Amino acid sequence: MTADTRRIVRRFALVAIVLPAVIVVAGSAVMLVAWPALPDPVATHWGADGSPDGFGPVWLPVVVLAVTALGLPLLLALLTLPALRRGDRGVAYRILGAVALGLATFLTVLVTVSTVRQAGLADAVDGPAIWLPVAGAVLAGAAAIAAGWFVQPRQRFDSTPSAAAVPTVLSPGERAAWLQRVAISRGGAILLCGAIVLMLAISVMTALAGADTAAVWTCAGVTVLLVVLVGTNVVFHVRVDADGLTVASTFGWPRVRVPLADVRHAAAVEVNPMAEFGGWGVRWGPAGKFGVVLRTGPGIEVRRRSGKTFTVTVDDAETGAALLTALADREAQVRAGESHR
Repeated sequence: MTADTRRIVRRFALVAIVLPAVIVVAGSAVMLVAWPALPDPVATHWGADGSPDGFGPVWLPVVVLAVTALGLPLLLALLTLPALRRGDRGVAYRILGAVALGLATFLTVLVTVSTVRQAGLADAVDGPAIWLPVAGAVLAGAAAIAAGWFVQPRQRFDSTPSAAAVPTVLSPGERAAWLQRVAISRGGAILLCGAIVLMLAISVMTALAGADTAAVWTCAGVTVLLVVLVGTNVVFHVRVDADGLTVASTFGWPRVRVPLADVRHAAAVEVNPMAEFGGWGVRWGPAGKFGVVLRTGPGIEVRRRSGKTFTVTVDDAETGAALLTALADREAQVRAGESHR
């Protein structure tokens, strides 16, 4: 690694792994010190009025803190570090590091303060409202995000120029089609599966903590929704034909189609999902960019007549882009000929 790469990797590891671990360990230590004075069970859930309405064993807050405040930042960091070590750059990596620190800080302050404030109570039902810990956690989390952002060096992403494609020549009336199948990368799959496992763990802990039925069903519903979203965004079929460019999930939805009449320019490009779009899947990026980006590597970038762009990562992108360009050019010639009649 170059000196610049080592510096970026070390700062990211500091912000996304080391500092969150230190914060979570400190919060856990505070709760362990207060353990003998805590009621059993302790309050683990608060209602809309801020008063305790759900309770669980005294060890539960420590476990919840370890799983959520340390688990998710670690997952994000371990999936991001290999890309940074390869030399990938982009503001999304810097944001992820800052968010990992902010998330760990927010959850640690919230869980620790809300638990320790119950020390000395005979019954957790008489515990104080949750509003002060929430406010403190929000402020601490925001400050941690800002600190995590400024501690990391600036990262500049330089897009890769379009690859030269062999022009495709079509005769009048000739029919042609190009089909490919693309699946999400291993890193993206691990990240999405990790999110499902984490949400499932939160749902189970919510149920074990004795939360009200609405909270349990809400967590379960979010988990099911996450499973559906992940399932419909891992494999896509890509097709270029007389209808234009069509990208559809293996389940049929989501589905994106760019008609030939809307194609201003098509090219094969190298795509970095994290740097350009902030992640994998169906994503929106800056400056009107939209795409189905499932992995790092070749893709087709279509500039629409509206000025917006659509990108899909796919193998043999040069052939697909060349055919799409040829079909769009022929369609434009046909429309021009009809307008002169």
